[in-house]
Amino acid sequence: MTLKILDPTYQPAISAQGMAARPETLTGKRIGLLSNDKLNAEALLDAIHEVLSDTFELGAPVRLNRGNASAPAPTEMLEGIAKEIDVALLGNGD
Repeated sequence: MTLKILDPTYQPAISAQGMAARPETLTGKRIGLLSNDKLNAEALLDAIHEVLSDTFELGAPVRLNRGNASAPAPTEMLEGIAKEIDVALLGNGD
């Protein structure tokens, strides 16, 4: 029997390859709130939007619920919301 020891202090490298550029500021930006349909996901996203609104003047949020926590959001849904928003927040609830 082989015993494998894992170091919980390991810091993984995070690749920025393929990631969208971050905006300089959220002022004037329209935020998309994409929920996974789990309990409290929408409330969590709304709370985050409210906190961000205390610091930045945001446009009205665009709320979407992908309706299935076990599957990725449909491509058409993501393409549609991408045309309406500047920044997306995704939330899992429970």
